[in-house]
Amino acid sequence: MTFTETIYLKLNNISPLSTDDFSQVWLGQSRSYYSSNKARGLEASTTALVKLMNKLTERKAIIEANATHPYILEGARNFEALAREVGNEVANRSIKANIANRAVRDMLVKIVAE
Repeated sequence: MTFTETIYLKLNNISPLSTDDFSQVWLGQSRSYYSSNKARGLEASTTALVKLMNKLTERKAIIEANATHPYILEGARNFEALAREVGNEVANRSIKANIANRAVRDMLVKIVAE
Protein backbone atom coordinates (compact mmCIF):
# COMPACT_ATOMS: atom_id res chain seq x y z
CA MET A 1 0.00 0.00 0.00
CA THR A 2 1.36 3.41 -0.94
CA PHE A 3 1.67 6.36 1.41
CA THR A 4 -1.08 8.15 -0.53
CA GLU A 5 -3.45 5.19 -0.15
CA THR A 6 -2.80 5.14 3.59
CA ILE A 7 -3.54 8.85 3.87
CA TYR A 8 -6.72 8.49 1.81
CA LEU A 9 -7.98 5.73 4.11
CA LYS A 10 -7.17 7.74 7.24
CA LEU A 11 -8.86 10.84 5.86
CA ASN A 12 -11.85 8.77 4.77
CA ASN A 13 -12.16 7.51 8.36
CA ILE A 14 -12.19 11.07 9.68
CA SER A 15 -14.50 12.47 7.01
CA PRO A 16 -15.97 10.07 4.43
CA LEU A 17 -15.17 11.09 0.86
CA SER A 18 -15.01 9.69 -2.64
CA THR A 19 -11.79 9.12 -4.52
CA ASP A 20 -12.86 11.90 -6.91
CA ASP A 21 -13.24 14.33 -3.99
CA PHE A 22 -9.89 13.27 -2.61
CA SER A 23 -8.29 14.00 -5.99
CA GLN A 24 -9.97 17.32 -6.62
CA VAL A 25 -10.74 18.86 -3.24
CA TRP A 26 -7.90 17.53 -1.11
CA LEU A 27 -5.04 17.00 -3.59
CA GLY A 28 -5.99 19.83 -5.97
CA GLN A 29 -5.71 17.58 -9.02
CA SER A 30 -7.97 16.17 -11.73
CA ARG A 31 -10.93 13.97 -10.83
CA SER A 32 -9.18 10.70 -11.66
CA TYR A 33 -5.72 11.60 -10.30
CA TYR A 34 -5.82 9.41 -7.19
CA SER A 35 -7.55 6.46 -8.87
CA SER A 36 -5.12 6.54 -11.77
CA ASN A 37 -2.09 6.73 -9.49
CA LYS A 38 -3.45 3.94 -7.30
CA ALA A 39 -4.01 1.66 -10.30
CA ARG A 40 -0.42 2.24 -11.42
CA GLY A 41 1.08 1.97 -7.91
CA LEU A 42 2.27 5.59 -7.99
CA GLU A 43 2.47 8.10 -5.17
CA ALA A 44 0.91 11.55 -5.24
CA SER A 45 3.32 14.28 -6.24
CA THR A 46 4.97 16.39 -3.57
CA THR A 47 3.01 19.38 -4.87
CA ALA A 48 -0.26 17.49 -4.39
CA LEU A 49 0.81 16.52 -0.85
CA VAL A 50 1.55 20.15 0.00
CA LYS A 51 -1.93 21.06 -1.27
CA LEU A 52 -3.29 18.30 0.94
CA MET A 53 -1.44 19.74 3.94
CA ASN A 54 -2.94 23.15 3.19
CA LYS A 55 -6.44 21.66 3.10
CA LEU A 56 -5.92 19.67 6.29
CA THR A 57 -4.67 22.68 8.22
CA GLU A 58 -7.52 24.82 6.84
CA ARG A 59 -10.07 22.23 7.95
CA LYS A 60 -8.48 22.08 11.41
CA ALA A 61 -8.65 25.87 11.74
CA ILE A 62 -12.31 25.97 10.64
CA ILE A 63 -13.27 23.34 13.19
CA GLU A 64 -11.38 25.03 16.01
CA ALA A 65 -12.91 28.42 15.18
CA ASN A 66 -16.47 27.11 15.20
CA ALA A 67 -16.60 24.40 17.86
CA THR A 68 -16.19 24.01 21.59
CA HIS A 69 -17.36 20.45 22.16
CA PRO A 70 -14.44 18.11 22.96
CA TYR A 71 -15.65 15.45 20.53
CA ILE A 72 -15.68 17.93 17.64
CA LEU A 73 -12.31 19.38 18.67
CA GLU A 74 -10.92 15.84 18.54
CA GLY A 75 -11.70 15.95 14.81
CA ALA A 76 -9.52 19.05 14.51
CA ARG A 77 -6.66 17.20 16.20
CA ASN A 78 -7.12 14.31 13.76
CA PHE A 79 -6.75 16.69 10.81
CA GLU A 80 -3.64 18.17 12.41
CA ALA A 81 -2.09 14.74 13.00
CA LEU A 82 -2.73 13.81 9.40
CA ALA A 83 -1.18 17.09 8.21
CA ARG A 84 1.93 16.34 10.27
CA GLU A 85 2.15 12.85 8.77
CA VAL A 86 1.94 14.32 5.27
CA GLY A 87 4.51 16.96 6.25
CA ASN A 88 6.93 14.27 7.35
CA GLU A 89 6.55 12.58 3.97
CA VAL A 90 7.21 15.86 2.13
CA ALA A 91 10.28 16.52 4.30
CA ASN A 92 11.58 12.99 3.78
CA ARG A 93 11.15 13.28 0.03
CA SER A 94 13.06 16.56 0.01
CA ILE A 95 15.92 15.02 1.94
CA LYS A 96 16.11 11.91 -0.23
CA ALA A 97 15.87 13.73 -3.55
CA ASN A 98 18.75 16.10 -2.79
CA ILE A 99 16.69 19.04 -4.04
CA ALA A 100 17.61 21.15 -1.03
CA ASN A 101 20.95 22.57 0.00
CA ARG A 102 22.67 21.42 3.18
CA ALA A 103 21.15 24.08 5.45
CA VAL A 104 17.63 23.30 4.25
CA ARG A 105 18.19 19.54 4.62
CA ASP A 106 19.44 20.07 8.18
CA MET A 107 16.36 22.15 8.95
CA LEU A 108 14.07 19.49 7.50
CA VAL A 109 15.77 16.80 9.57
CA LYS A 110 15.11 18.87 12.71
CA ILE A 111 11.47 19.29 11.72
CA VAL A 112 11.08 15.57 11.17
CA ALA A 113 12.80 14.83 14.49
CA GLU A 114 10.32 17.05 16.35
